[in-house]
Amino acid sequence: MRGQNAILQMRMGGYRPALVWLLVLDSECPRRRHLDAETTLQESPMPEIHVGMEDNPAELDLRVLVDLTVLLQGMDRNRVRAVFTRLKSFDPARVVVSGADFFHDYSPQKDSA
Repeated sequence: MRGQNAILQMRMGGYRPALVWLLVLDSECPRRRHLDAETTLQESPMPEIHVGMEDNPAELDLRVLVDLTVLLQGMDRNRVRAVFTRLKSFDPARVVVSGADFFHDYSPQKDSA
């Protein structure tokens, strides 16, 4: 997983991003400068976290996403579902999940009512 450290630094500095992209990749996390999630904030104001094939969704530390809106995307429905299940345990404000043939908009307060 890559990108969480940049978001952690933002949050420790008092900045709370409006949206965070959480991308479930079909490959290992890229580390080249323009593709690395740890450096995306140098190129764009939109923070990203990449979950690579080397990552176990059940072990992801997604605490940096507490109370944030997360755009969760990926092509592998089962891996996206596993990341979504893990993400919900970290109390995001909202999660918009999408892939090639699926879409789900989850808000804990709306879904629990």
